[in-house]
Amino acid sequence: MKTDALYLNLFATAPILALRLAGLRGERASEYICGSEELKKAFRVDALFTPPSPELPLIVAEVQFQRNPEIYDRLVASFAIKRLQSPMYTDIRMVIYFASRSIDTGATVYEPLVRSGLLNVVYLDEATAALERDDFTAEELSCLLLARLTVTPTNQTNDAEIVNELADTVVSMRGTAKQKEFLELFVDLFHSKYKHLQKEEIRAMLDARTILDIFDDIGESLAVQQYAKEYAKEYAKESVAQAVQQKQLENARVMLFHGSQPEYVVKVLKLPPEVVEELVRNLNS
Repeated sequence: MKTDALYLNLFATAPILALRLAGLRGERASEYICGSEELKKAFRVDALFTPPSPELPLIVAEVQFQRNPEIYDRLVASFAIKRLQSPMYTDIRMVIYFASRSIDTGATVYEPLVRSGLLNVVYLDEATAALERDDFTAEELSCLLLARLTVTPTNQTNDAEIVNELADTVVSMRGTAKQKEFLELFVDLFHSKYKHLQKEEIRAMLDARTILDIFDDIGESLAVQQYAKEYAKEYAKESVAQAVQQKQLENARVMLFHGSQPEYVVKVLKLPPEVVEELVRNLNS
């Protein structure tokens, strides 16, 4: 999966993730518009964060997953062009999101810009692990977890933990417009990262609940269809109504276990309040 395209999608969905990773204030972050923009021929920045007001900082950003000694020159050149094109912005910042510290070739002559805070350098493997996310929405947390998967070592045990957390987050978004988009992003990313594994090895990383939640209702990917067919056999003897009810109850248990309020579960999953109350009692017993 092309990494800069993935990050443009993640940052466009959750601008606060990009700002917080760079150590910038998230003031009115949800109102920023993120898109790729060609500043001049051969100068297209990966992400340009346009604020809702000229008084807020405009941010020119690059995402880098390979060593490139020219990346600082290119970003500073893009920054200068944008300043000329957009004199209404009094505060323009630069950010480079490196996959890890090891591919940073160094700011060299631009080190004063780094020290001044005009140019922020972010190491995604470190920043995504350390970022506080208590106030993140489900969409923003899903973006963070997907970003985390792009920079974690190919470790099946550790990635399974991230995937299971992502599954729980996506379950809480059931019924929203973004749910299918996050599932498709996950499938593209996960199968790209673990393309060297056989289907059975990938399945061994994930528990049955996660597979059902993550791969449900996508259908575009052949691998996803294979998973869906296998697990559909396990439920073939149940009636459609029983299967739907059982899935809703399992989703409710997962949400309650991870701290969702009963009223929220009732609203999102459209379950009778007395059913959710019974689940709460069972979890507390």
